[in-house]
Amino acid sequence: MKAKTLLTTILLTICSITWAQDEPTSAMVFETYEWDFGTIEEADGPVSHTFRFANISNNPIQIDNIATSCGCTTVQYSTEPIHGGDYGELTVVFDPARTQGRVFREVEIFTKDRRNYASLSIFADVNPIPMGLEQIYPHLLAGTIKTNSKQCTFGYINQGESVTKVVRIANVGDKPVKLSAETTGNRYGMSVECPESIGPQEVVSIRVTYDIPKGKNHFGMARDTIWVVADGAKSQVPIAVNAIRVEKFSTDQNKPKPVIRIEPTYVDFGEKAPGKIYKKKIIIENTGNADLIFRNVEPMEGTAISIESGQVIKPGKNLIVTVSVINSREPHTTTMGSINLTTNDPTRPFRELRLQVDTK
Repeated sequence: MKAKTLLTTILLTICSITWAQDEPTSAMVFETYEWDFGTIEEADGPVSHTFRFANISNNPIQIDNIATSCGCTTVQYSTEPIHGGDYGELTVVFDPARTQGRVFREVEIFTKDRRNYASLSIFADVNPIPMGLEQIYPHLLAGTIKTNSKQCTFGYINQGESVTKVVRIANVGDKPVKLSAETTGNRYGMSVECPESIGPQEVVSIRVTYDIPKGKNHFGMARDTIWVVADGAKSQVPIAVNAIRVEKFSTDQNKPKPVIRIEPTYVDFGEKAPGKIYKKKIIIENTGNADLIFRNVEPMEGTAISIESGQVIKPGKNLIVTVSVINSREPHTTTMGSINLTTNDPTRPFRELRLQVDTK
């Protein structure tokens, strides 16, 4: 559909200016990049919003892949090419089932040539369906002990800080249960306080604490696990605990700071022969006014990157980096990999590079 009105032309001009400030390489310009559904009822089911965009380039673009931050969010879109000056649209559907309170979800859009990228955000305040103990705590751990979440996520924790979160567990049975907890050990400074018992139809809290010391080795992703033991029976499914350890940044807004820019953050190797290592070049740039320091470089299994912890990029400079992934030996499969980068960029100190290769 062609842009035909003056209002649309003005809108696209404004959007293109705004977009140019953030992602100058993209030809996809959206009317809005955020949508708030406001207060919604879980009982009413999924809600949706259609985002419209324009192709401001002279070349056609084609949506090839869309990633969402949660399985509760799906996207309906066309894979037909959008020619220069034409409109496209996609509909984001959010299912509020088993959510409550303020909810944020992200949608990442990639075009076929991987040169155009956009990130959309949706928000909602979800009023949950009134539930009993069995429904509120749906995940079985051991015996009659259940939890409302198998994950305990801390987010960013500054070095030198101690942060505590709680994991809520419930005894849905009619008898008291003796409790204890087993962990992977104090690898990252995690400690656990678990009640010794829980009564029938009672809810208690397991306190999980991270004490992050200062030092060059205390950066990046921390991953731990907790197994709840109920009357001597160890839970078959652990509670996964994670945190991102970063430095304590200055609150002085005028202080020089680095800004990391990665092009691209999603590397698609295409269809390749099985069982081999494939490499590509990416660019990491420091667009800030202070040294960019890589505090922690963590390639996941099967991936590699040609930078190391402690490496520095000067202001205004860039680095051509090689990333690689080992392809599966199984035909007709997709191999996904990731590389975590923790830097001293105070705005986004943790970045994830995602790699994909398809086996012929």
